[in-house]
Amino acid sequence: MRSQQTLRQGLHHYYQANPDFVRDRDLQLGWLTVPWRDLQRHDIMHVVTGYGTALDDEMRLVGFLLTALTWRRPWTYYLQSIGAVMEVFWRACWGQSVESAPMQYRPLEILRLYFTGVRQGLRVRRPINAYLDPDVVMDQSLADLRQTYGIRNAGAWDGV
Repeated sequence: MRSQQTLRQGLHHYYQANPDFVRDRDLQLGWLTVPWRDLQRHDIMHVVTGYGTALDDEMRLVGFLLTALTWRRPWTYYLQSIGAVMEVFWRACWGQSVESAPMQYRPLEILRLYFTGVRQGLRVRRPINAYLDPDVVMDQSLADLRQTYGIRNAGAWDGV
């Protein structure tokens, strides 16, 4: 039987598990401002794909977002995807930990995780609108959203 958990319920679980995540406001990263709606869409993709927030799943998700979203999107999406993997890759090359991940990853492992997400994104049934309106999909079931796009659930946010 398919779960009828809605995206709203999945996001509630996600934010309960991550109470320190920025919500309802823009995020300032040095000179770059990431709008709240973009952060929310990123969080939505965590829940829809079932990718967790540990470094390995973050690398998969940013690779997934590079290829699964429609190509017409804010330039910050490209910066996030390529910039994030390059930053983590560089740190791995020098044996430095990443803020959210005390464990060490080898550089090639970072690339393998990223390209796993890229490959999954290339297999979506239809591209996901980069300008997805969260209010439109919030009460849809996660199972229906995954079926619509052909997303294999990694399972991180389905337990309520």
